[in-house]
Amino acid sequence: MNLPVFEHTISSLHAIVNNEKEPLQKVSRLIKYDPGLYFSLLEKVNSLTTRAEITSISQAISLIGAEGIENHILEQDFFLDEDYILLWCYAVLSGEAASIINEKADIAEDEEAFFAGIMSCIGILFMYIKHPKHKKICDLLLRVPVEHKIFIEEKLFKTNLLKQLDKNITSPQIYRELINIMNFIFSDDGQRVELFNHPARFSANYKSYQLFQLLDVSEHAARSILFPAVVEAQEKFREMSKRYFKIPENEVEELLADIVERFEDVCKEFKVGELSEKFITAAEQYHFSGISFLTKSEPLKESLEKIYAANREEKNIFIYGETNVGKRLLAVALHNRPDNPRKTKPFLSIHCGALDSETLELELFGAKGGFLGKEKHKGALELANGGTILLKDIDRIPLTFQDKLSEIFCKDEFYKIGETRLSFFDVRFFITSRKNIFEEAKEARFSERLLRVLKPVSIYIPPLRERREDIEFIGNSIIEKYNLNLTDKALLLGLKEYYETHAFQNNLKDLKRLLFYLAAKHRLES
Repeated sequence: MNLPVFEHTISSLHAIVNNEKEPLQKVSRLIKYDPGLYFSLLEKVNSLTTRAEITSISQAISLIGAEGIENHILEQDFFLDEDYILLWCYAVLSGEAASIINEKADIAEDEEAFFAGIMSCIGILFMYIKHPKHKKICDLLLRVPVEHKIFIEEKLFKTNLLKQLDKNITSPQIYRELINIMNFIFSDDGQRVELFNHPARFSANYKSYQLFQLLDVSEHAARSILFPAVVEAQEKFREMSKRYFKIPENEVEELLADIVERFEDVCKEFKVGELSEKFITAAEQYHFSGISFLTKSEPLKESLEKIYAANREEKNIFIYGETNVGKRLLAVALHNRPDNPRKTKPFLSIHCGALDSETLELELFGAKGGFLGKEKHKGALELANGGTILLKDIDRIPLTFQDKLSEIFCKDEFYKIGETRLSFFDVRFFITSRKNIFEEAKEARFSERLLRVLKPVSIYIPPLRERREDIEFIGNSIIEKYNLNLTDKALLLGLKEYYETHAFQNNLKDLKRLLFYLAAKHRLES
């Protein structure tokens, strides 16, 4: 199947294949930047061979030669106009993110990693073929993670990008296995299953699962670059980079800069340099106006006043409540308050539940380098000295390691891994958990010693269903932040009724998904 291709990529490739002075290697290097062309080429060459499956453009060229590649480019006649240029930018950024991370993690061949990074974009192209009206919501879908894309598409079209990938990508096998893993992880109703038992390192599915992780983290990278207002995309990119590929906090900014640099180079290759300048400049000029945790709930307001006082006094703070109630949002808001004495100092976050003890130790303490094969690495206690560290899901740290932390935090000194000299630190902690760690400590499920050392002032954030006066308030801020254009009075009236009755089991996640779905539905009907 020939998917639609981008006019500006095909125009550039035409010029190259018609110029005898241009090497074929340049064509092979650039084809991957058009997802539709890349997919249709792999489909074509795999239909021509009964030998080993072709997974890269270089393999395709060796099979069908220069003339075959030229003919494939010249026969394209289904073009995407400028309305889809944001999708192209998203695909290039996702693909390059996957490639750069793959260079560090050594998961697959470079082109296989790149293809994994653009898999969702290929699914969107299939959706456009199936339902041309999908064009109206494409740019909206790029702002949300894969599970939200699937949910919105399924509700509106009775199919989704994953179903279309499953239907249309029959080979190579490595990509079929990647789609099978995605089918297991994502349900039609937009729920995501976390795999606690990952495929074994030498199992048949291990490489495919790693490609899924590449897909996952690279899309968050693209969203964090194109849409800087989507703060959770930046947070997820950092978290997943550490969880999946053990990329330390101090390397994340450099990684993002490398992705942007490659994106700018690709835009110049396709003579759309002004395009990269437009998006990157807009991202750089985005003014971070700060984050506030606002509520209309009187009991929660009283609790917040106590926390604000503790924040001014630089005390450690413990925030707990169900998933997606705004624990991290409150932590960031506390850091950014004008009366926080550490506001201008570093603020780092560590997702304790995503890291094993060894990685968590490296992330916190750092390493001297040259010790048991470990590279030199600055830990969070060094990077955040004078500032604040957010320990997310602190209850998921093993008890033995909690006790070790209590000894270190008590003395404000630590050893880097492989180091014999003491290092000192001055850090205050925000800690979060879904459970009340004071109650957990009574049942010996959390370290009493660590609690005594931290002496945190605590605050409980109730779920949305217990503070319904906040739902419309928060919903309106989401509508404004993402420019969802939900202004119809009848719709807003219906939303108010929904706010008063819906369970919101996943709290803010359910609220955001609802509003994005309604915004997409409104676009289709307008």
